[in-house]
Amino acid sequence: MSSVRTFAKIDPPDRKRRTLQRLRRAAGYRSAKDFAEALGVPVSTYARFERASDGPDCGIPLPRLWAIADALGCSIDLVVGREDVDASRLSSVQSRYDALTPAGRQLVESYLSFVESAELGGRRGYQP
Repeated sequence: MSSVRTFAKIDPPDRKRRTLQRLRRAAGYRSAKDFAEALGVPVSTYARFERASDGPDCGIPLPRLWAIADALGCSIDLVVGREDVDASRLSSVQSRYDALTPAGRQLVESYLSFVESAELGGRRGYQP
């Protein structure tokens, strides 16, 4: 049994599922109805937003885009699909690492070394 935890699950890219839907689900909103209620917009209006094409000409009014981005904790560019969802997750980890003090970075490096050693040992049949 693996002791590795997954904190945020992002669905793999799928042409059938739009960026906004992927972001909503990653934020923990299982249904469009739940998210529409959280935003205070009619469900039919929000459903139309999810069906809209990606890009700056998606037809979602700017005030609604701001509200959606704020609720999801991301940029408007990410909401409309101008940024890659998966790339933004990686860059947020990098930006958090970059903001650490040298002592904090050393702790992260030590922890990563520990995890890598444990995984290498596990591949050899060693259970720490």
